[in-house]
Amino acid sequence: MKQFQFKLDPVLKYRRHQEEKVRLDLAEARVTCQKIRSRIEGMCCEKKQMHAQLKKDSQKGIVAGRYLACQNFVSRLDRELTSIRADLKKQEEKIQKLQAQLKQQYIKKESLEGLKTNYAGIHKKQVETELQKSSDELVLLRKGGSI
Repeated sequence: MKQFQFKLDPVLKYRRHQEEKVRLDLAEARVTCQKIRSRIEGMCCEKKQMHAQLKKDSQKGIVAGRYLACQNFVSRLDRELTSIRADLKKQEEKIQKLQAQLKQQYIKKESLEGLKTNYAGIHKKQVETELQKSSDELVLLRKGGSI
């Protein structure tokens, strides 16, 4: 008997490829998000250290120029933190979109795989029916056509 052949296999292969591509994009976006978070943490630590150093130096006595330079550095860190937090928010939105996209790709792929499974089952039943028919015919021929 002829073997089962699913005519939509190229489409299924393409859907698997699309799902894998979105999965990789999502992983890359998560890594980027984690890098941004670690950068924010580093900048916050740096800011805290600078504040502590300024407090310590101001108690001892500090030159006005150095104090202003440190204040400018802290304000620049604040601006950068604001900018980086906005980037983090955009990255998190991108992750949410990619998760939704991955879910859609998964559903599309799974529905096509389900269709393939159904057609394979139907094909198997048809083959079994044909085999049963041919074996019944052989039995009838051996008995000489009488039932």
